[in-house]
Parts: sequence; C-alpha cells; structure tokens
Amino acid sequence: MPTHDVIIGLLIALPVAFIAGRYSNRIAFFHAQTEEKLTVPEFLKSRQ
Repeated sequence: MPTHDVIIGLLIALPVAFIAGRYSNRIAFFHAQTEEKLTVPEFLKSRQ
C-alpha cells in the first residue's frame, strides 16, 4: 500500500473514530441518567 494511501486512510479514519466514540459516550451517559444505575454484578445478571 503506498504511503499516501495510508495517510489518507488515517485522515479519514481518525476523525470518524473520534466522532463515533464521542457519540457513543453521549448515548451511554444518557442511558445511565435515565435508567436506574446498576452495579456490575447486577448488570451482568440482567444481561442473561
């Protein structure tokens, strides 16, 4: 893969990954506020 392809890929992938991470954190934070807060063992039990 030529070097410029790697650079272009990083320029596209890094902002997309950053935005996706910010967006998913906001969703997770919103869910934590609206739902009752569970401890880790309770959360694992509720997933089963």
